[in-house]
Amino acid sequence: MKKKNAALVVFLLSVAIAISVCVMPAFAKINCESDSTYDYNSSSAFFGEEIQAKVTINPGESEVKDMRIDILEGDALIDDNSFKHTIDPTPTGEDKRSVTREGHTLFCDELKRGESITLMFNAYPKTMKEKEIKVADVRISYTQLGQRLDEVEEIKAKLDNSVWFRYKDAEKRASSANWMFYVGLILAIIAGVSLFIQWWGKGKREKEKDEIKRNWHKNLEDISKKLELAKDNPTEMESLKRKVERDIKSIKIK
Repeated sequence: MKKKNAALVVFLLSVAIAISVCVMPAFAKINCESDSTYDYNSSSAFFGEEIQAKVTINPGESEVKDMRIDILEGDALIDDNSFKHTIDPTPTGEDKRSVTREGHTLFCDELKRGESITLMFNAYPKTMKEKEIKVADVRISYTQLGQRLDEVEEIKAKLDNSVWFRYKDAEKRASSANWMFYVGLILAIIAGVSLFIQWWGKGKREKEKDEIKRNWHKNLEDISKKLELAKDNPTEMESLKRKVERDIKSIKIK
């Protein structure tokens, strides 16, 4: 009976240990958030066109120890002299944290529940022809609830306001302006040609009117002379009559 009880106790302990191993990772979890701001208009105190990256880590429900934060460079060059960090709330007295840095790696000895550490640095994009790039991977190793865990956070940045895209936008606007200029020039040429045709047609009509007036003037002069000669001369009068009839027939009235 005792052997059976001992076996049952061992079995129950094994189940408890297995359950604890399975359950603990669910609670062993930190919170990590990343953010980035691209200084496309050189408004900061730095060189301009830099990416200001920020990573904030808090331990969640349980404190963490021996935290290691590795910043793995991506599509941007990291400025080693720009690294800064803060712990919130700021530990006081004997409760201070030990935070050290070696290159792109930060070490924090302890982070209690309710605290957070924020890491900030600048990076410069290796290319400006992409609308979004991966600035860096943040690999975090830490001990929580007796387990050594790892997590990776990706920092991205939007570059759709970079000098490259501003140049392409200006190029499109210039191309559109050139197209409008040529359209306006073509319309101006068409208008000029139309005015010239109207002027030329008007001048031609004026010449035709003058020609008609001259012909009529000449005919009237001939008729006037013949009327003088036709006095008391029936033959001349008959000749004048036929000429007038021919002139009338030659005039086409629409």
